[in-house]
Amino acid sequence: MELLTAVLIGLAAAAGATFFPGMLNMTSVNVSLRAGRRAGYAFAAGMAFTFTAQAGVAIFFANYFTTHPAIIGMLKQWAVVAFLFLAVFFLFKGYRARVAEAAPDGGRYRGSPFLRGILLALMNLLTVPYFFAVGGWLLADDHLSADALGRLGFMLGAGAGAMLIFGAYARLAEWMQRKALFLTRNINFLLGGLLAILALVQSIRLYG
Repeated sequence: MELLTAVLIGLAAAAGATFFPGMLNMTSVNVSLRAGRRAGYAFAAGMAFTFTAQAGVAIFFANYFTTHPAIIGMLKQWAVVAFLFLAVFFLFKGYRARVAEAAPDGGRYRGSPFLRGILLALMNLLTVPYFFAVGGWLLADDHLSADALGRLGFMLGAGAGAMLIFGAYARLAEWMQRKALFLTRNINFLLGGLLAILALVQSIRLYG
C-alpha cells in the first residue's frame, strides 16, 4: 500500500509540474507534428526517462542536498544560462523552419526523438530542485515513506506522470494544430520567448 501511495504521489507531482504548456510539452507537440505521433511518443518517453532519473536523484539524495544547499543554488544559477541558450536555439530553429517551408523536403525531422527528449529534459536544471522541494516536504510531513521502497515508488511515479502528460500533448498535437494554427505554426518562436521569460524570472528570483 505504501508503494502504491508513493507512486501516486510521484505521479501527481510530475503531472502538476508538466500539465500546463511549457518548453517540454510544447516541444513534444512540435515533434509530433513534424515527425508523426510515434516520434512524438518516443520524444515524450525520452523526457519521461530523464524525469525519472532526476526525481530519483532528488529523492534519494534529499538528505545530502539538505546538508549541502549550495548544490541546489548552483543548479538554479545554471538554469538561467540553460534557459537563455535554449531561447536562442528555439528562436534560430523558428527562423530555419520558416525558411524550410519553401524547401522541397519541408524541413524533415532528423535524429533520434528519444535521445533528443532525454537531452532537452536534461537542460531543464530546475527539475531536480523542484522534486527536492516537493519530496523534502513530503518526507518531513510523513506523507511519503522514507525507506528505499517509498523513494523508489516516488521516482517511478514521477516518470509515469511525466510520460502521461508529455504523451497526451503528443497525442493531441494535430487537434491543437487545428484549434490553434497560429500557436503551432509559430511554436519555436513562442518557445524561445517563453524560455527568455523563464530566464528573466529566474534571474530576478536569484539576484533581484
